[in-house]
Amino acid sequence: MGDPAHPYRKPTPATECEALSIVSLMLILLGAALVSIAFFDKVPGHVPERPPAPGTDRPGSVSTAQPPGVLPRVRLVPARLTERGKALLTTLGGSALIVAFFLALSEF
Repeated sequence: MGDPAHPYRKPTPATECEALSIVSLMLILLGAALVSIAFFDKVPGHVPERPPAPGTDRPGSVSTAQPPGVLPRVRLVPARLTERGKALLTTLGGSALIVAFFLALSEF
């Protein structure tokens, strides 16, 4: 009955505090991401891999090295937000940051 590994045991104050700090950290990350998208109007975009271009070597050429292709990467692309979209993202991100701040204060 008193098994400490029981999945339905009552949470202790330490586990509640850890859970609040994780939620607070996630809200900070979410709020910072939303506000930065609104301020800079950029979002991460995926650039797919490109194979190397076919060689233009002569048929009897000794050089067999191929030019390197482009590896897949992430780059910032324009988000093309309207003023209403920027205002919405700023409001939601700022609200998440405020909630995270007060949630972090309530832990102590």
